Amino acid sequence: MPTFDRSVARRTPFLAFLAQELGPREGRALAAARIAVGCTITVALAMEFRIPLAAYMAYIVFLASKDDIAGTARMAVAASLAITLGVIFSLGLAQLSLGDPAIRLPAMALTTFLAMFSARTFALGPISFLAGFIVVTMQSVVDQVPNPEAFTRLTLWLWVVVMVPVAVTMLINLLFGTAASAVAERGVKKVLMDLEAALVGGEVARRLAEWRSILVPLIEKSRNPPAIHRFLDALIVLEAYPDPIPPPERTRLSSLVRGCLDALERRNLASEARTEAESTPEARAAIYSFAELQRELSRTQAPQPARTEKRPRQLIVPDALSNPAHWQFALKTTIAIMIVYSVYTMLDWPGLLTSIVTVFFVALGSVGETVHKLTLRISGALIGGLIAGLSIVFVLPHFTDIGQLCLLTAVVALFAGWVTTSSERLSYAGMQIALAFFMGMLQTYSPATDLTVLRDRLVGILLGNVVMTLVFSVWWPESAITRLRSASADALRSIAALLKSPEDAAMNRQRAVEALARADNFEALSLFEMQMLPRQTHLPVLQGIERLAGAAFVAASEPLPRDVDAQAVALLGDWLIEAARATAESSAIPPLAENVIAAKSKTAAQAAVARLTAAAEHVASSA
Repeated sequence: MPTFDRSVARRTPFLAFLAQELGPREGRALAAARIAVGCTITVALAMEFRIPLAAYMAYIVFLASKDDIAGTARMAVAASLAITLGVIFSLGLAQLSLGDPAIRLPAMALTTFLAMFSARTFALGPISFLAGFIVVTMQSVVDQVPNPEAFTRLTLWLWVVVMVPVAVTMLINLLFGTAASAVAERGVKKVLMDLEAALVGGEVARRLAEWRSILVPLIEKSRNPPAIHRFLDALIVLEAYPDPIPPPERTRLSSLVRGCLDALERRNLASEARTEAESTPEARAAIYSFAELQRELSRTQAPQPARTEKRPRQLIVPDALSNPAHWQFALKTTIAIMIVYSVYTMLDWPGLLTSIVTVFFVALGSVGETVHKLTLRISGALIGGLIAGLSIVFVLPHFTDIGQLCLLTAVVALFAGWVTTSSERLSYAGMQIALAFFMGMLQTYSPATDLTVLRDRLVGILLGNVVMTLVFSVWWPESAITRLRSASADALRSIAALLKSPEDAAMNRQRAVEALARADNFEALSLFEMQMLPRQTHLPVLQGIERLAGAAFVAASEPLPRDVDAQAVALLGDWLIEAARATAESSAIPPLAENVIAAKSKTAAQAAVARLTAAAEHVASSA
């Protein structure tokens, strides 16, 4: 597989991206199979018992399916609470507003605002978000139902429409799902194998951020969180190496990674590499980090306490009322919802109801995130719509029973499930492939023969995405680069704390790693903003901050003797605090003072501080 990836990379970055995202990995086939089986059973039940909205039932399987059993259970509980609350509020609101648009439209707007505001500020935001979505969707279809009795019946059916696929998905995951700890171990193993292959090929630096993004979410799932923390520390230390890493160092590091893999797979442990006296500071730090990782992985895999910062759980975020970004986000989404509703109502085109679904689920915190998600949504909808259209024209005329329909559903759901099990960079496209296909195929209880539904869905998606992009770009535009700036400042503060407070080294390293992971994510999302927002200034290059973090992790590494200039380290910490403040405020980063420059020395520790100073100078100049 690595050979294939490298050959594709030489052709085009897009094909290399697809090869990396869609390549096989341990557990992926089983996860996609669980989704396909759940969709097939759900469609069979919907057709056999004539449950309405079969397309949405099949799609809910995709929404409820998670990597591990615990995640699926949490989603099932949230969906159950959300649909119950949504049905109750919909029926209650219908008693007041069913025949009066003067009440119904303000109620839709208020419900949207509260749902979106709570999604950003409330600990149970996902539940209130889903409940609000159900209420608004039901209020938007009032004009399409003939009488209040039909509306009540449709609303009550919604509970069945949601609960049946949720129950099916939960049962399948209980029987064939994977425990969270197994998912974490599988992720650690994949990163170790990728790292070993990258060391052989000499392409390590460009994938360090990707590996960190995989490992950070696994901390909460793992039975051995200290091992993942050690692994993350080692990846940050690798940032301090020159790019490309010299071949002798790659060979030594590859043997260390192989030892960690053997420890993870319970094989005979390889002998630990010894630190040579003439080793560079980063080599000493890397050998120590990987040796510690190997020891953690070789221990009995019983639940171990994580060396993590204890964050108190809060029901409401501290800045819920003071940060205007929360209510601005909710208001922008409300404006977009009311615009698309007005458009398809005035056009008398009820098939564009999917534009409301698009706005609800595409709305995200920044323009970059929104454009990224709408790109995946449009691409997935086009692919799913094409598959559904070809199936309606060439396949369905030959079907004679439900079994054949279920077989086609299983095949397409398996394909869409495979895409859905990609990383966040691509997974949403798989969900849209599934939804577009189900909307086109599962129109009634008989084989679909009309392509109008597909047309309306695609037009609705385009309408929702255009309105969302315009609204989020014109009113209070929130750039992903703004969040990148905040995450970069957090990283600089954590690096400063690591230098100034050695007694809290583990906690400060954790904060730095998490801040860098957020920064990498927002830097990738900022590429989707396509010069729609004002250009940012005084922002350090993220790669420079990552190298600075690597140098700081090396300088603070335990195997290095403490013979450094304490004053120089303290002054570096003070400068990093000022640099973090300047980065957060979008002002010029102050230059390093002359007395910060550490004198060159032959000792490894002093050499590490000298390289740390050089990395700091690079960050200052890059802004």
